[in-house]
Amino acid sequence: MTNKLEKIQSTMMFSNLFLALPVIFAVAYHQWIYCLFASGLLIFSPLYHWYRINSPNSVYFGLFKKCDWFFAISAFFYMYFYVYQYVSVNYKIFFYLSLSFLILFFWYGYKKGDYEKIHP
Repeated sequence: MTNKLEKIQSTMMFSNLFLALPVIFAVAYHQWIYCLFASGLLIFSPLYHWYRINSPNSVYFGLFKKCDWFFAISAFFYMYFYVYQYVSVNYKIFFYLSLSFLILFFWYGYKKGDYEKIHP
C-alpha cells in the first residue's frame, strides 16, 4: 500500500512541472499579471505538496497551502476577467463554460473524488 501511495504522490509532485507552461506562455504573450499568478503557482504548489507529504503538521504546510490557494484563485479570477475584456463575443460562452468546468472538476475531486489520483 505504501509503495502505491508513494507512486501517486511522486506523480503529483512531477505534474507540478507543467505549471511552468502557463508562465512561459504568459511571458511570450506579455500577460504580466497572469505571469505573476502563474509564477506564484509554480513556486507554491510544489512546496505545498512537498510539505503535505513530508510534514503536514508544520507551519510551512499551512502557509504554502494558503499561498497556493491564493494564487490559484487569483489566476482563475484573472482568466475570467481576461475573457470578459479581450475575447470575442462569439467565443466568450465557450471560455466561460471551460473555466467553470475546470473549477467544478477540481471541486468534485477535492471534496468527493480521489484528489491524489486526479491531480495530474
